[in-house]
Amino acid sequence: MSVFTENNLPASEAEIDFTDLEDQYVVPEQEETLENVVVVDNIPVVDESKEEKLVQVLKKIFKKHGTVKANGIHMPKDSSSGKPKTKGYAFVEFETAQQAQAAIFNLNGYKLDKSHSLLVNAFMDVERYTEVNDAYQAPPEAPFEEREHLRSWLTDEYGRDQFAVYADQELSVFWNETAHPAEKAISRSNWTEAYAQWSPLGSFLCTVHEQGLVLWGGPSWKKLARFIHRKVKLIDFSPSERYLVTFSADPISVDAVNQMLGPGNEHQNPYTIDDEGHTVCVWDAHTGSLLRSFPPVRSEDGKPVKSSWPQFKWSPSEKYFARLNQNVSLSIYEASTMSLLDKKSIKIAGIQDFAWCPNLIVDPRTGATRPEMLAYWTPEEGNLPARVTLMSVPSQTVVRTKNLFSVFNASLHWHPKGQALCVRVQRYTKSKKSRFTNLEIFRAYERDVPVDVIELKDCAVAFDWEPVGDNLRFAIIHTDDPTPPITNSTGIASTAVNTSVSFYAFERKGKLVKKEGFQLLKTFDRKKVTALKWSPHGRHIILATLRTISTFELDFVDTDFDQAAANKSGNPGDAITIISTGEHYGVTDLEWDPTGRFVVTSASSWRHSMEHGYILWDFKGELIHKAVVERFKQLLWRPRPRSLLTEEMKREVRKDLKSFAKEFDEQDERRLHAADAELMAQRRRLVTEWNTWREQVDEMLSRETDEALQNGYKLPIISDDQEFVVDEIVEEIIEEKEEIIN
Repeated sequence: MSVFTENNLPASEAEIDFTDLEDQYVVPEQEETLENVVVVDNIPVVDESKEEKLVQVLKKIFKKHGTVKANGIHMPKDSSSGKPKTKGYAFVEFETAQQAQAAIFNLNGYKLDKSHSLLVNAFMDVERYTEVNDAYQAPPEAPFEEREHLRSWLTDEYGRDQFAVYADQELSVFWNETAHPAEKAISRSNWTEAYAQWSPLGSFLCTVHEQGLVLWGGPSWKKLARFIHRKVKLIDFSPSERYLVTFSADPISVDAVNQMLGPGNEHQNPYTIDDEGHTVCVWDAHTGSLLRSFPPVRSEDGKPVKSSWPQFKWSPSEKYFARLNQNVSLSIYEASTMSLLDKKSIKIAGIQDFAWCPNLIVDPRTGATRPEMLAYWTPEEGNLPARVTLMSVPSQTVVRTKNLFSVFNASLHWHPKGQALCVRVQRYTKSKKSRFTNLEIFRAYERDVPVDVIELKDCAVAFDWEPVGDNLRFAIIHTDDPTPPITNSTGIASTAVNTSVSFYAFERKGKLVKKEGFQLLKTFDRKKVTALKWSPHGRHIILATLRTISTFELDFVDTDFDQAAANKSGNPGDAITIISTGEHYGVTDLEWDPTGRFVVTSASSWRHSMEHGYILWDFKGELIHKAVVERFKQLLWRPRPRSLLTEEMKREVRKDLKSFAKEFDEQDERRLHAADAELMAQRRRLVTEWNTWREQVDEMLSRETDEALQNGYKLPIISDDQEFVVDEIVEEIIEEKEEIIN
């Protein structure tokens, strides 16, 4: 730049040289990019009066996945009709390209309403699509990456099942064995901080931590997904493992999660300001992404309401999930959009509980699958009776109702196959000084849903359907004293009340059955049973006394044991027999394996300080293995997915069961001999090691003796005539007198 003075000023600005300043303060040219802009298609066409409302709806949807710039939503308009209307698409501008990609990934296909599903694409993609070469070019082939199969354990050569054991700070997974102790598949210390849980089909093992949850699986047990939810307490999967629900009593705080993740990791935070204060989250179990969070259920005055778990109950198809706001409403959500069905909750005054039918019912007349169904009940109010209602979803059509009177409480029990619903109704006597139970059984698979009523003289305190079978067999525990015993803080009772166990089944009208309906088969009196547990494949059931400090009885029952006696008398109940009894000191939990061949009883340190561990029994009640484990907490069998065999294929297997059984017996015999051979080989190895050590010691002693003799040491000589004195003490009883002292 030229030097100017007061006497030497430039005539114009053009004479001034700014090159040195331009070089010093040069601003680099920025490449213009629209990577942070997305195109949203298939949105409603609206006029100017509704445009602002639509913009606000889009902002609310998109801000969960990024920050939309001020005035960052632009909707082109069409004025050809005289009244400007939007064209059905919009441009949305985010702050960063990463936020735009997140919106595309999570919102493409998002269902805005019944008629509009959003199509979200990158703006730059639209430009690229317009410049596509007409000549086809094959895309580059990505290298194949083989993934571990999440159900690889089902390919075990011996068809063994797995179970997880959590004791002290160690979580282990074992292969179940019968001839020898369980084989350890994997074990890790501090694998979980609270407890472990299998997914419903056994694909995932879920561990619980202060920061959230982790899913593990595959042969290498590697980490598959992580879910950030601080101080999570409860978890629940949808029936087919597509969704995961978590609950924490600590409300969500975006700042607290950022602080937990640490500086530089804020992008891992799945929550936005809209999630603040919520306690329940619904996740995609496969991708780990947060789908929606929910606030705690509150009463009409705004106070949190204590609710049971799981808070959300899933329909069998996973298309819907629902939550109860007790006494007020039932909220049903569509899983695909995470939004309320028909955009509103169903107002049901006084609603107390509900339950989905656990299976899709096939119409026996047409063969068509019926819509999904749920049941709920409402108590008496004023002159209105209590009522049980069966409702179809999504139409919300009432399928069946039944009025009830003098109701104290009710429980809903669907058959696992969805064939029937039992409503266990606790009712008052006319004097209202005592109670008794009615079982109202809805045969949901039949036309018009007929209802059978079983009236008991006492109170049924537990109910359990047999999982399989067409005769709708079930068992109940009933007693004259329905008041539950007093328990401590961990749920252990000091005593068990006297109870009876009865079995019922549905009998069709025939030669021996004059009246169609549910018939009492058999009753076992003078028991102290607190829990019923059917085998997953039916027939066998265990009557157990759990979580008491005085009684630990186990009765193994075969409901088809003595068929000869049943056929002779014409009463199917005569076949029901207690085939074995057992006892497990301090037993707190009981669980069948997926095959119904084995059952485990366990004593958890979470419940008491008595002897901890578990016992493995077979279905006949024979003890196979007992393990005393210090600070044992829980044992969980790994669930199996539904069988891929058709009913016809299963019948063929049953037909040739003897040939299969012979093959399996030979396989078990070979494994047993292999175990014996391994034991003998181990013993021979130990003997060989002992003999080798003896030879080494003899050689060393001989060498040291030779060295000592060379150094002048003389060995002691014992003469043949040397005498030894041996003292022998002999005790003899002189006299014995017995005197009785009072």
